[in-house]
Parts: sequence; structure tokens; C-alpha cells
Amino acid sequence: MQTLRIHNSLVKFAIRKRIRVKRLPELITRMSQLLQEGYTFHDCMTMLLPYHVKDYDYWQKLIDSCFQKGQSVTFILRQLGVRPQFLIAIQLAETTGQLADTLQVVAQQMVLQEKMKQRFTKILIYPILLFTFIISLFIAFRLYFLPTIEQMLHSRTTKAENSTIQWTKFFLHVPDYFIIFAFCLLTIIVITLIYIRRKRVDLQLYILMKIPILRYLWRLLMTRQFARSLGDLLVSGMSLQQSLFYLEQQQLQPQLAYTARCIHERIIYGDSLARTILLIGFFFPRFEQFVDHGEKSGLLGRELLIYAELLDQKLENTMQNAMQLIQPILFLVIAACIIAAYLSILLPMYKMLEVI
Repeated sequence: MQTLRIHNSLVKFAIRKRIRVKRLPELITRMSQLLQEGYTFHDCMTMLLPYHVKDYDYWQKLIDSCFQKGQSVTFILRQLGVRPQFLIAIQLAETTGQLADTLQVVAQQMVLQEKMKQRFTKILIYPILLFTFIISLFIAFRLYFLPTIEQMLHSRTTKAENSTIQWTKFFLHVPDYFIIFAFCLLTIIVITLIYIRRKRVDLQLYILMKIPILRYLWRLLMTRQFARSLGDLLVSGMSLQQSLFYLEQQQLQPQLAYTARCIHERIIYGDSLARTILLIGFFFPRFEQFVDHGEKSGLLGRELLIYAELLDQKLENTMQNAMQLIQPILFLVIAACIIAAYLSILLPMYKMLEVI
């Protein structure tokens, strides 16, 4: 018990100090290659870890503690920072004996995720810098330009004719309106996600099925995860019911476990997998047709893995299309701010010309 407390305190200390593994996808790739060459997982960690961490002594104590307690590969990789959506595949690989191949697939997915993040950052960095520069100009206009123009117009026009000043103030606050709108939208999204996460799994799925964009993304991600997980188990030699039972028992992804339980309950009563998937309605459209073909051909596991690869490509295309839309939207916002800046300058200048 005392050893477990020490281990938990070490993990919390790592999180608090933000001790992270560098180039994690590269580490997983090399680990997969060494496992294929016949090295043990312990040997892989001993050989590779020094090149991917700064505080090697700390990590060596943590890893040795995990091995001494007989912790699984999934648990150890979780300490290194591998996310739960990847851990489910690794946990299944420990059962099926295909750890090396699965780590290679996980590394490829992690590399793709890193590339998406880098591309997303590159897309955002220029518009954000430009928008920041524009905001600074608007602040300068409000502090120096507007008071001078306002004083000149007040001295030469009546109150009834000073609507120009009100319009100028409005245009000079256009960036503020966009910022407030973005902040409110982000707040609503965060609150919605927190609200969904705190609900029971069945209620989470019910809410997700009611939100159009989230429904599409969740169906794509869940179908991809379910197809790959079930396909790996079936290819390893497990029966359909054994595979579904295993997915029910895993705790890394509660929504996947709940979905597998719903399917398992209907399979027990004699429904086919294709019909059950159609009736449940949690999966991507036409997934049941692919499953039905796999059941008839007797190669359900192989075809599920092929379908998972197709969904990987679809997910990548979806993310790329979404990122391609972000930059034009940001430039439209910047264009609106630039137009507002011109109007805020031209309106009082034209008014001054009329007065003169």
C-alpha cells in the first residue's frame, strides 16, 4: 500500500512539473521496430527512453516501479503520455499478441495528429498576428484620433448632426464585437462539452445524437474505433461474442464499452451483427452493409480492418477540409475590420469637409 502511494505521488509530481516525453511518436515507432526484431518491451524501454526524456533518473525509477508491480504495457505507455484513444488499441494488442504491429499503427496515427496540429498552427498564426496588429491600430484610433475628431465636430456642429461620431465609435469597436462573439461561442462549446461529459454514458450518446456536427464526428470516430477494435479481436481468433464481451470490460473508453454491451445483448438473442448495428443507430451510415458482406463472406475481421482504414482516410480528409475553411473565415473577419477602420476615418473626414 505504501509503495502504491509513493508511485501515485511520483505520477502526480510528473504531471505537476509537466515532465513530458519528447518525440513520443518516434519513440513508439522505434519500439515497434525493436519488438519485431525480438527485443522485449523492457529492453525497448531501457534502450530508447534515455533519448526521449530529460530527467532520465526520474523516469527510470517510475518505469522500474511499474515493472516490479507487474503493470501492463498499456499502463506504462499511459505514464509516458499516450492518450486514451490510442491506448485502447494497445490494450487489445496485448490480448491478441500483435503488440509490435499495433504500435506501428498507433505511431502513424500519432504522427498524423501531430501534422494536423502543426498545420492548424500554421493556418492560424498569420491571421492571428494580423488581427492583433489591427486591434492595436483600433485602440490607437480610439485613444488619439477619435477624441480629436469628436472635439472638432462638437465645436462646429449641433448635437443633432453628431450622429457621425456615434457611427465612428461603432466602427471602431467592430473588433470588440468579433472577440466577444468568439469568446461567447467558445464558452458555450466548453460548457456543453463539460455538461455532456458529466452525464451517464447513455445520456451522453443521446445528447451527441441530437447535435448535428458532433453527431457526424462522433459517429465517424466511434465507427472507426469499433471497427478496428472488433476486427483485431476477430482476426486474433476470438469469437464474436468473446470479442464483444472483451470490449464491454475495457475501461479506457466508456462509450465504446456501452456500445459493445448494447450490441452484445441483441446478439445473444439471435440478431445478426449487421441488423443490430442498423437498429442501434450509433454508427456511420452504411456501416451495416459492410458488416453484412463480411458476415456472409466469413471474413468479418479482415473487412472490419479494411473499413477502419477507409475511415482513417475519411477522417483525415474531413480534418483537412475543416482547416481549409478556417483561414478564409478569419480573413473575412479581418477584411470586415479593415473596412470598419476605413469607414471610421472617412465618415468624420467627410463631415469635416461639409462643415468647412
